[in-house]
This record gives sequence, structure tokens and C-alpha cells, in this order.
Amino acid sequence: MKDKFSRAEKTLIATGIFFIIAGVISNEWFLARLFSPDGVLRTNTRIAIWVLDIFIVTTGLVFISFAKRHQVMNLLILLASLLICLFAAEGILRLIEPKPATINGLLVENPRGTGSYRVSPDVNIVAGVGSKEVVLKTNSYGMWWREVSRENPLKKTRIAFVGDSFTFGLWADTPEKGMVGVFDSLLNSKKYEVLNFGVPGFGPPDIELQIREEVLAFKPDYVILMFYNGNDFKDAYWGMNKYKIVNGITEWNKAIRKDRIPAAFRKKSSIMSFIKDLAVYRRFDSLVSMFLRRLGPPSEFSVSRLFSSQKFWSRRDYPEVAIEAKDKTLKDLDNIRRLLEENNIKLAIVAIPYMEQVYTASLTGKNYDVNLPQRYVQEYAEAHSIPYLDLLPVLRSYVRREKKPVYVPHDIHFNNEGHYIIGEAIMDFFKGRVEN
Repeated sequence: MKDKFSRAEKTLIATGIFFIIAGVISNEWFLARLFSPDGVLRTNTRIAIWVLDIFIVTTGLVFISFAKRHQVMNLLILLASLLICLFAAEGILRLIEPKPATINGLLVENPRGTGSYRVSPDVNIVAGVGSKEVVLKTNSYGMWWREVSRENPLKKTRIAFVGDSFTFGLWADTPEKGMVGVFDSLLNSKKYEVLNFGVPGFGPPDIELQIREEVLAFKPDYVILMFYNGNDFKDAYWGMNKYKIVNGITEWNKAIRKDRIPAAFRKKSSIMSFIKDLAVYRRFDSLVSMFLRRLGPPSEFSVSRLFSSQKFWSRRDYPEVAIEAKDKTLKDLDNIRRLLEENNIKLAIVAIPYMEQVYTASLTGKNYDVNLPQRYVQEYAEAHSIPYLDLLPVLRSYVRREKKPVYVPHDIHFNNEGHYIIGEAIMDFFKGRVEN
């Protein structure tokens, strides 16, 4: 008696059974245990896993159904059609998806040759993120700011801001609408002069060198250091050579990242990484995020195992590499404090939270505390009587009260609203606790 099914049909049935088993096993609970340090996945990721599971199981059932009906050729035609549609969708989405942030032509290697880099002076470029475009016109000292002079003939009280792209003002419409510009607009211009030395990508080591080489020449009375919770520990650990400047933008020095970060905390090549690089996945993730935002602000927080991730720094258990980064950061801050004290300049520190810190429902969890890493900076500031402001309570209160976005879509930086809230908070801080 001949077999009911051909070899190809038997193979198809076996493949279908394998797909069904794989779809059942690869559920969110199993994957969370494998890939999430605290067993928690983002809502977007959980939805993606369920969609993928349903797709895998359905594919298995389709394989078995076509095999039983002896329609192997029809199945192959169907699969080929779906594959062509997927390739077409990927190509179209890559053409129309929002462009990543770009500031081509803005940066230049440090002309002194002592390390780090600077904002190019006297440039006028159009930068953008997504559909938003901003004109970045720098002055003769490489600031996205009005023209200034080192001299201070009117003897105004000078306040210098130092920091990274948040301080620089990305992605406010104009420098006046950035957080430093808002602060400046609320001051008495006859008495005070504000200087914005913010440089995209700067960390504590870059800032220390910049203060030595450029800021001190302006003889400020105050320096307000803007500390970013999301990456300043990482930037301090990697040092001033973490970037190379290529075509006026920063490019990671991959050798430093690979040599200095233990394998357990580096990004690994995997099927999931490949999937996340697909435009189809990014569009799906974006649509889910849009839907969830309409339901309310994000409420979940999950720790990342990746050293390069912002959420790595809010974990309760700092591994050795994180402790080294923290200690290096505090050492850099101490160098800055001593340098300013030697020049009779008063230092104040403002901590800027990253997005997940602002929106998470719970400040603490089994494996995380969103008051980290800034608590370490606060403890250092208090130990040395440095005025300190944590912007996290300010922003968390605002987004829950006003229900308005404070970030630019598809980016980690603030919109005009976010910049204004921060500039106003820094003004209150300066008048109440720094100047007095």
C-alpha cells in the first residue's frame, strides 16, 4: 500500500508541526527570561512577540493544510508572493520613513590638537530629525548663539552653560527657544550675560578640557554644568576619544567600545537585532507606540543589559564596569570643581533625565531605581556644597498634569515645550539657590 503523502508533503507537514511548536514555545514569558535582566519587556515588544507567535503558528497550520490537500505548488506560489510583498514593503518604507537626526558639517576636530572636538565657528547649516528642520548658525566662537566677545566692558554677571546636545539646544526651533535661551530671556539683560558652550556628544572629560581651553577665557562668574542621566557616565568612561569626526559629525570609535566593554554588556548579533533593523518592524513599532501614547504615557520600565543603553544606568546592581564609569565621572566632576574654584567661579549642576525616567509609572522596581544614576551626582554635589537641581520631578509633574509631549517625535531630545519648562526651572533654581 502506497503512502498517502509524498515525501515533499511529509516534509511540509513536519515543518508545519515544527512551526506550531516554535510559536507556542517562543512566548513573551520565555523570551523575557532569556533577554530581559528583570524579566520585563516593553509593551511594544510584547505585542510584537504575540503577533510573531500568531504568524508562526498560522504558518504552521497553513503548511499542514496545503500538504493534506496535495497543494504544495500552490503553497510555494503563495510563499513567493508574500516574500515579494515583504521585500516591496521594506523598500518603500525605507524610502518614506522619517530620516534619522543629522547635523552634518557642524563639528570639527579640536584645532588645538589636545583631544575632543568643537562646534565649527561661523557655519550656517540645515539640520533635521524626522520631518523637522532647524537652521544652525554658529557665531565666531562656535556657539549656536548670538555673537559674543571675550571682553566684558559692561561688567555684567556672566553665566556660562556647559553640556551636550541638550544644552546646545537640539531640537528647539531657534537658540532662543532652547533651554539656555529661555533662561536667558527670563534674566535682566542689563545685569547678566549668558553664554552657551553646549556641544552635541560632549561628556564630562570633554567639558573639563573645554573649560580649560575656552570657557575660562570669558571669565564667567558662574558655570552651570548640565549633566545628562542617559549617557554621561558612559561618556566619562569612554573618554575624549570615543568619537571620530567624519564629514562634520561624530562617528563611534568602535575599537574603544569593543576593547573596554565586557562582552556581557555589548550588543550581540542575533535574529532579533536583524528584525529590529527592518523598516517593516520599525513602522510596526512606531504604530504601536502611537496607539499606546493615545491610551496614556508609557508606564513600564525595564533595565537594559547594554552598557550603551540609557536604561543601563538605572539598574540597582551596578556591575564592575558601571562602578568604574561612575567613579570616573565623579573624578571628572571633581576636576571641574577644583578648576573653577581656583578661578573663583561658582559651579552649579543640573541633572537632565532621559525619556523613560520621565514617563515610567513607578520610580522603583525589583531591579531598577530611576533616581539613578543622578543620585550619585547629587551626593557628590551635596558633599561639596554645590547647588544641585534634578529636573526629573519637574518634568514628571508637568507631563502628568498637562498631558502634553515634551520630546521631539522619533528622538530623545526636547521640543520647544520641553526646553521652555527646563529653562524656567533653571531660572527658579538660579535665583533661589545659586545666586543667593
